[in-house]
Amino acid sequence: MSTASPSGNTGAADQVLPSQQQQQQPHHHHQNAIGDMLNEEAVEEADQAIEREEAYNKHRLELEDSQNVLTNRANSSYADSLGQDHTNTLSNPPSYDQTFGNRLRCHGKIMRHHGNNKVTNVELFFDLVFVYAISAISEAMVEHLTWQVVLQSLLITLAVWWAWVFSAWVFNWFNPDSYLVRLLLLSLMLVNLIMSAAIHGAFGDQSLLFAGMYVLIQVGRNLAVVVALHRHKLQKNFIRMTFWFVLTGILWIVGGAIGGTTRNVLWTVAIVFEYMSAATGFYTPGLGRSMTTDWEIHGGHLAERCSLFVIIALGESIVVTGEAFREHIHDPAVVGMFIVSFLGAGAMWWIYFHTASDEAINYIERSNDPGKMGRIAYTYIHALMVIGIIWCAVADRISMEAPHEVPHHENEHGSGMIKVAVMIGGPALFVLGHALFRRAFCSRFSWAHWVTIAAFICATPIGIFCPLWATALTTTTILLLLAGYESYFRSKILPAVSLQQVHGEV
Repeated sequence: MSTASPSGNTGAADQVLPSQQQQQQPHHHHQNAIGDMLNEEAVEEADQAIEREEAYNKHRLELEDSQNVLTNRANSSYADSLGQDHTNTLSNPPSYDQTFGNRLRCHGKIMRHHGNNKVTNVELFFDLVFVYAISAISEAMVEHLTWQVVLQSLLITLAVWWAWVFSAWVFNWFNPDSYLVRLLLLSLMLVNLIMSAAIHGAFGDQSLLFAGMYVLIQVGRNLAVVVALHRHKLQKNFIRMTFWFVLTGILWIVGGAIGGTTRNVLWTVAIVFEYMSAATGFYTPGLGRSMTTDWEIHGGHLAERCSLFVIIALGESIVVTGEAFREHIHDPAVVGMFIVSFLGAGAMWWIYFHTASDEAINYIERSNDPGKMGRIAYTYIHALMVIGIIWCAVADRISMEAPHEVPHHENEHGSGMIKVAVMIGGPALFVLGHALFRRAFCSRFSWAHWVTIAAFICATPIGIFCPLWATALTTTTILLLLAGYESYFRSKILPAVSLQQVHGEV
């Protein structure tokens, strides 16, 4: 029994142990599964940490690259604003003094962008002051038409034109939409208005006021530009200009203070020096002279500004004609002169804008040296045309006030010959200026213009011995013939010649 019992217990134990093993096996499998899951989560977290670190490093490198690009661009822009090579700027960071002009140009946004040739409203508003100036000049000539007044008016016209055209040059580089530039424009506009108001008394009790305002315009504007262009490649050019305007400004101020013949002589010397200074590149001791290639202008902008000034001058003729017509509206002779005067103004507009203006703009925009054409064609030659247009306005006025007057019979103190000189010299100067203007950008010699000038000279006897209405009719007819021929030449002859040249080359 005893032996059986142990054997039986042993068998039972053998039978129980597998069952217990079967009960414990799922527990071990569960523990192993949990361990595997924990290991997988740990590995996944480690992978994610590595990915996050890699993404962070990549983002950091991208930020460093972008910062380097921005730094290089800023340094390059700074170097461009200085007109220098940007490699020097990268190696030698500028000091505060060196960046003063650049900060002013960047924060104030005062520089005009390349390709922005549009004439803005504030520039047109600025030009309105010169409508008053031209009107004051023509009125002074009409009221006292003597040789002395003609010469004085010529000097004043040259000064007014010089003040305007140099302002046009300056604002060719600056952005009129900037509030700083607009403030400068409006300030100059106020000073110009005061100067224009003093034109009537420029050779009298207001000579010092006129001279002071003129010098303030020229010197003050250039000083402001010198500050704005600190360390810019154009700064030396304006320093040279400032030197010359300070030098001539002394003559203007002293002449205005002394008065009399001394004033006339000093002012004449001053205006001659100013016109010569531009032709010589504003040569300044220690700085040398400016080259036309140094003046990197927006050619289309300057051309459009000058053409708009021509319209302003022509507008004076329209105003004078309208006023005279209103005063003598019931006089048939005045009505006839009104029509003739209007046709004369229209002919000058047609000659300038229909036959040459667009060609000149295209030429200067494509030119490798726009500064040269800007100086010759628009700064100097346009002055001739403006003087001629103003004289034409005076001629319209005197012919409408006394259309039946014969200069030969009314030659008291030479007034008759002065009227002839103004009535014939005005359109002749305009045509001469336009011929030179055409020659500046066109290789073709305009024989029609020189034939027209010869016709004006031949018309002098008509002006002396015939009534004023006959002289006005003659000069207007000559202008109309020139306008008609130039239009016909452009529409018929020139295309045919070009076509023949093309066939010849083929």
